[in-house]
Amino acid sequence: MAQSAKIKQLNQVLLALEKFQVRKNSLFNLDKLAEYLKLSRSELEDVLKLIFRFQRLFNSAFEGYVLCKKWKNDKTYLVLKAKSEVKDDSVLEAKEIELSRDQVKLLSDIIYFFRRVKIGKGFDLKRNGTELSRKVKELKKVHPYFFESKGNGLVYPSKLAVDVGNLILSYDRSKRSFSRLKIGDYAILLI
Repeated sequence: MAQSAKIKQLNQVLLALEKFQVRKNSLFNLDKLAEYLKLSRSELEDVLKLIFRFQRLFNSAFEGYVLCKKWKNDKTYLVLKAKSEVKDDSVLEAKEIELSRDQVKLLSDIIYFFRRVKIGKGFDLKRNGTELSRKVKELKKVHPYFFESKGNGLVYPSKLAVDVGNLILSYDRSKRSFSRLKIGDYAILLI
């Protein structure tokens, strides 16, 4: 597609095309559209190619499925879900975090140490060369959403990390195992 066609222009094209839902026998004036969006002939052709390409894609690949947004380990993906699995047609965003058994144990240890030993004080990852600080740094690199900085040079577990850590600790105390935890919008998967 032409570089000069902006997202706003594409939204305007989609809004215009949505009118076909109620007026199936209408004529869609491409010259007016090109003039309104200030598109050259070649840019208009590029937009049309894109529209027809999407039409073919939605008619074949997405039949019976809904395109959804999925957040997994701090990266965003598009996934297809069967229409029967989706309660509404809005764009869903499932948030999944995959943790290995070692990472689960480490997160549990970090939260226990943070709450019981440090009593809310953060971790100094630059000056403190302890084994725990090194492991906090490693986990922060893989799962940055589990940590936050408050501007004082220290790193603190995020609310999500504390919630996950507390849940893991409660499972450990009761000697129960798990493969999936649900915390708010997040699903924690044990891999």
